[in-house]
Amino acid sequence: MQEADVFSQNYLVCGLEADEIAEIEKLADIQVFLPQEFLCRKGEKSSDLFVILDGRVIVCTTGGDKLAEIGPGSVLGEIALVDDQPRSADAIAMGKVRVARFPAKEIRSYMAGNPQTGFTMLANLSRVLSMRLRKTDAALENLALHPQDAWSNSL
Repeated sequence: MQEADVFSQNYLVCGLEADEIAEIEKLADIQVFLPQEFLCRKGEKSSDLFVILDGRVIVCTTGGDKLAEIGPGSVLGEIALVDDQPRSADAIAMGKVRVARFPAKEIRSYMAGNPQTGFTMLANLSRVLSMRLRKTDAALENLALHPQDAWSNSL
């Protein structure tokens, strides 16, 4: 699959016209990460956005607990892009990974200068972040309703 095809299928650009997607794609720098290389680290002050073009990335806590595994077409860094706060997790390449890296300043400027397109992109980001929050809320509620004995699986 072509990089443009992978990029055009990510949720960030859902609902946009092909010419708008092409304009956004031009803002990206293509980068390659090698196995075990960090795309970003928790606490790092960077708001750049990544779209995975090829390969797999593990998103994990500093302690190594796996939060997610993502691949081609996935977006990474949307929380930092939206709130301009330090990274909330580590992202590590599982093998060779190619990404489209969008500098936060450029993508924010593009969104501000193209209000309709920017609104669609923000709506897409909001939808996904809201979905993740709902999923996390449900998981926390499940944990509260069904506490587990920390020692039940020991020995």
